Amino acid sequence: MGERTEWVARGGRTVEVDYPTPARTVVLTVAVDGLEEITVLAGGADGTELHRGKGAWSVLVPPARQDELRRITVTGPRRWQLRLHDPSEAAELTGRVTGVGPRVLVHPGGTVLVDVTHRSSTNDAQLFRLVRPTADGGREVLATGDRAGKLYRSDNWTLLLEGRQLLVVEQGEDWSLTGRPADLPPSTETVRHGIGDRREVFAWPDGAGPALLEVETEDGVLLGLEDHAGGRLAFVHVMARNGVQRLLVPADPARRALGPFRGEVIRSRRRWRLELLPVEDARELTGRADGTGHDVLAYTGPPAVLRAWSLADTASSVTVEAGGRRIATGYGSPGEWGGAMPVGGPPEPGEPEQVRVESGGRWRLEVVPLTAVPAFDRRLAGRGAEVVRWAGPPGRLTVRTGRWHGGLAEATVLDERLKPLGATSTFGRRRHEPVELPPGSLVAVRTWGLEDRWRLVVR
Repeated sequence: MGERTEWVARGGRTVEVDYPTPARTVVLTVAVDGLEEITVLAGGADGTELHRGKGAWSVLVPPARQDELRRITVTGPRRWQLRLHDPSEAAELTGRVTGVGPRVLVHPGGTVLVDVTHRSSTNDAQLFRLVRPTADGGREVLATGDRAGKLYRSDNWTLLLEGRQLLVVEQGEDWSLTGRPADLPPSTETVRHGIGDRREVFAWPDGAGPALLEVETEDGVLLGLEDHAGGRLAFVHVMARNGVQRLLVPADPARRALGPFRGEVIRSRRRWRLELLPVEDARELTGRADGTGHDVLAYTGPPAVLRAWSLADTASSVTVEAGGRRIATGYGSPGEWGGAMPVGGPPEPGEPEQVRVESGGRWRLEVVPLTAVPAFDRRLAGRGAEVVRWAGPPGRLTVRTGRWHGGLAEATVLDERLKPLGATSTFGRRRHEPVELPPGSLVAVRTWGLEDRWRLVVR
């Protein structure tokens, strides 16, 4: 650049930045040691806060912002370093690029895969962070890792880059970025193909309710879903061995009004596909249904009881949610019983009730008519979630657990339309207020805690 580009200062000091002339866009980086917490201020020690967080930071500074960012103060670290980088002098990301510490790179264009590796040979905490500056003065984190106390460790990421773009390695001890060709089908508005870690933005499909997201991946990934305001919609582990899987993207008119939602694929090194589908594409649940991994089913039948089992060959959990109710198996042996819960109470007449399944293996659901619900006329002991029918005279129901401390159990009395008539609960062996129990009514029991045994007592 020909002018001064580097300043070193102690924590709390202010640096007067001499931007280049003639004025042109530059990248400003603030580097610190390890994982020190920093606060970056513009305009001096009492100025505007630009950033607060762990480790290094960077920002794209066009000429229009250079007066605003003339005086930079960093508080928190013992020592910090400010550098200016000219994007026109940035190394092109073609083939393999290596480095230590902060550096600005440019991807010249096209669609490529980038393998990112960070190596640490110290036992101290070392931070790596790769970001992409955004036009609004922010930055998008593409890869970051800060595990501490590991000698000679290596962290790896795979990214998909499309089109010309600027990249900034904010911090890293020994890093490399290697580009290679990407052979992927073209993405569309509703179908996205990718490799590696990536965030995708989807517009909501027509309608006012939830949507489905179909996922297919060649390796196990973490998938996070957020609404436009950053509220979490889901966060699941999608295993490649389970094939094509589906997730429910919950929504209501207020959430849809915020804007499009985001899906972020994490810890991926191989190909994946995300496809947005209308919720009407969910397969219908009638009688018995077997599945693998995550799925969404639609129940349109009369009030009934839904039962769940794990059919996995190895230890695997199954969680089923419908109508605000939830049942789950532990992470235990194959064929484990997951429990039972009422199903068939849609919010509006004629609307299906979405049944969401999350699992790492094979599972089975079965819809049982209310006429087949087991009956009891005295005390009854059980475990986990269950639905039973009271066959005795009118009484008052209480529920108890088998533990003196901890263990929460709740029993809800329902009519034939699954309308709640009352509920009673207990924590440990504390007795709570009983609830009226009419003859022939249903009782739905659910529990929380590791020891989930319960007893129903009618007096």
